[in-house]
Amino acid sequence: MSDRADPLAIERTVRSDGLEIVRQSSPPGTASFSATYLGPAGFAYDPSGREGTASVTSHLLTSGAGRWDRLALARELDRLGASLSTRCDPESSGVTVWGPASSSRRLMELLAASVLHPRFAARDLERVRRQLLERQLQEETQPDSRAERVLFETVFPVGHPYRLSGVGTRRSVQKISRVDVVRFHRAQFTSANGLVLVTGPGTLEAVAREVRRVFSGFQTEAAPGAPPAKGSASPPKRPMSIAMEGRSQVEVLVGGPSIARADPRFAAVHMANEVLGGRSMLNRLFQRVRETNGLAYHASSEVEAMRWGGYWTAQAGTGPKRVARVIEMVEQEVDRISEELIPASELDQIRESAIGQIPLQVETTSGAHELGLDLAYHHLPGSFYRDWPGTLRALTRAQVRRGAESGINRRGAVTVVAGPTH
Repeated sequence: MSDRADPLAIERTVRSDGLEIVRQSSPPGTASFSATYLGPAGFAYDPSGREGTASVTSHLLTSGAGRWDRLALARELDRLGASLSTRCDPESSGVTVWGPASSSRRLMELLAASVLHPRFAARDLERVRRQLLERQLQEETQPDSRAERVLFETVFPVGHPYRLSGVGTRRSVQKISRVDVVRFHRAQFTSANGLVLVTGPGTLEAVAREVRRVFSGFQTEAAPGAPPAKGSASPPKRPMSIAMEGRSQVEVLVGGPSIARADPRFAAVHMANEVLGGRSMLNRLFQRVRETNGLAYHASSEVEAMRWGGYWTAQAGTGPKRVARVIEMVEQEVDRISEELIPASELDQIRESAIGQIPLQVETTSGAHELGLDLAYHHLPGSFYRDWPGTLRALTRAQVRRGAESGINRRGAVTVVAGPTH
């Protein structure tokens, strides 16, 4: 299969203004189209005292652009059978359009208008500000969100780009004005360090022509500098307890810093996480904490590997009387994954499960598009996912254990417990 017809491969070119254009084929038999602009506009770039600006700006990009106000844009998307969505994480913000391939030209125009010419209407700003305040309330009152916030604030020092959640504080969000949003948009939604990924029909040359047609007039071409991701905190050795009376569930969260996505050890870290608490129901946390002992409502782990670095978490939801035992089990399994070789039969079974997830994801345009974004943003080889099964099968048990040592380790980690005390 050629790269041109393979949704697991991407092709790239870079414009003179620094914008990277990436092309990916839709999965065979699909009739949908997807495109994303991704730029250096994450909440790590929030202005001091105006935390939440990146999230507000990102949400407003789908609230009217160019000649369309919010309602007109929604009606146009509905007419086309399409959707427009945004994402905002520490490092980047993006806008994605999805819809029928037959309307791809129109969809690209809507995407470009949202990125380049958002309206930032005052009433929309007020609505999004209220939504962000509601997210702050959820972060404060839900055990899982509260535990995650405290964990990041404990693991990462002040000024670290992964320390905050992007929702700001009530005071900082109330300070955000339209001028702040316009200034942030101008500085951060740039061509340099920005990319446009198109998943659909056509050659790279045809896609590049279309992107040149609609994506012109970036207010800033210079790429902003990345905030420093170095430094480390000194987490407490004992679990941190957050009393939240009136809740029925206690969230146990263990986590710490990890590696970047482009790190050559990523495959081994990924495999160690799959064994520990990944997507397969055969993972150790699910099997031991939930299935065998019946101590938790859920149990899993995750490695979030980004461009500047990353973090790992292992979590379980349980009742107040079971907390001590659940903490012990989760911490034991985290330690065991980096201290002991995984039995060959266990590793092989979960490895094949992990490999089998990729073909399932590329059955849809949206699923394939997410893999394409991963490749494009992290500057991975265009055939990375085509080679992924061989990469995972080549990992030895010793390599997976060393991966856990580097990417899932309780050195520098913290345990947080949030929920009712009785």
